[in-house]
Formats: sequence, structure tokens, C-alpha cells
Amino acid sequence: MPQKRKKRRRRRGGLGRLLRPLSVVLAAVAVVAALTMFFKVDQVEVTGNGRYRAEEVIAASGVEQGDNLILLDRYGISQRLCRELPYINDVRINPKFPDTLLVEVTEAHASASIQGAGGWWLIDAGGEPGIKLLELVEESAAQDYLQILSLEAANPVVGRTLELPEESPITWERLSALLTAMEEHGMFARADNLDLSDPDTLVLNYDGRFRVQLFYNADFDYEFQRLKKVEEVLEPNERGTIRMDMKDDADVHFIPEGQ
Repeated sequence: MPQKRKKRRRRRGGLGRLLRPLSVVLAAVAVVAALTMFFKVDQVEVTGNGRYRAEEVIAASGVEQGDNLILLDRYGISQRLCRELPYINDVRINPKFPDTLLVEVTEAHASASIQGAGGWWLIDAGGEPGIKLLELVEESAAQDYLQILSLEAANPVVGRTLELPEESPITWERLSALLTAMEEHGMFARADNLDLSDPDTLVLNYDGRFRVQLFYNADFDYEFQRLKKVEEVLEPNERGTIRMDMKDDADVHFIPEGQ
């Protein structure tokens, strides 16, 4: 009899070990079911928008009332917004329980224009996620921004990243670095155009009175700091060429207009 009782106790212990993980799984399933059942989207709050109305952002996101806050594809929503609304550069999406979805957008702004496919395209200043094609405009509107001359966009599409032709004198990375540096130094308001007709030296026509010559592989942030120092020692009425493409990297020459 004692031996039989021992056998029965071992069987009960074995069954308990099997039931414990099963109960954990069932509890997890119950929690997930409860979360997906109760946390539904009732409202969407949009922040950071200026160019687009909140209603436009919500419509483009594809999020509908009643969608589950937990199961939403946040990455897919972000990609959709950046594609459908080209002036949106970045999106952050977070649930605010129990029923609100927070959508924070970062908008791009046009800083330059480039030709392509028979027209002029507005582009942003680069950086992350890259130089973006914002919209196709008339040439008169393109003149309100830094015009990139002697270069065309390859296969331009609204909302896509700028692509350059194989024969471009400047790489995409170098152009992005140049535009980003100009943005950081607040130069777009005074810049006239960027001439890339020379394969060895780019020319920034600046402030209506300077031709700034730079190497394509220059450290643009450093060069623009030097440009500011050059301006400080020149008279307000002086015009001419500022050569920053000298063999000696530390050398800068100012050539007055007419010489």
C-alpha cells in the first residue's frame, strides 16, 4: 500500500509541472486579449504640423477610429505619411492610453531648387533622411530659392530622395554636406545660386556681390566659418571673388571685381 501511494503522488506532481506553464500561457493570452479588446483609437492628436492641417495628416496616416492602439503598424504609418505628404520628414507615433494616438511630425522646408524632367524642383537642405524632392514649381518660384545650376535631378519623383546622374560633377553625399552646412550657418537667405559648371571648382554666388570658389571635397562647415571672417574685414560696398580653392588650404584670396 505505501508503494502505491508513492506512485500516485509522483503522478500528481508530474501533472502539476505540465499545468503550470500552460496556465502561464493562458494568462498571457487573456492579458493580450484584454489589451486588444479595450484599447481602441478614439482620437488622434497631431503636433508639429504647419503646412498641413491635422485632418490632412490623419487622413494620410490611414488610421481609423476603432483601430487597436497596440496592434497599429507605426513604421508603416510613418512611411505612408512621408510618402503622401512630401513636406513631412519625420514622424513619431505613440499611444496615449486608453484611447488616443499621438502623432508628432517634423516638416521639411524648401531651401534650394534644381532642374529635372523639364521643370524646377524644390528640395530641402539635406541631412536625415536625405535631400528630398518636395514639389515641382515654375521657374519664377524656383528663383526664390538657391538655384543649383548645371546639374539636373535624375528621374525626379515628388516625395522621393534626390538622385543625381552618373556624370554629375558632385556626389549626392557632397551636395548634402554642402546644403546642410549652409543651413547650419543660416546662408540660404543671402545665397543667389550654386554654379557647378566647372568640374574642379564649385562657385557659390553669394549676397549679390561675391563669387565664392570652393573645392568639391572641402570641409564646408570650416570653409563657411572662414567666409564669415573674410566678410568681416571687407567693406560693405566691396564686390568680387573670394577664392577658397587655393593649393594651401589655409590661404584665402579676395579678387576685387574688375581685376
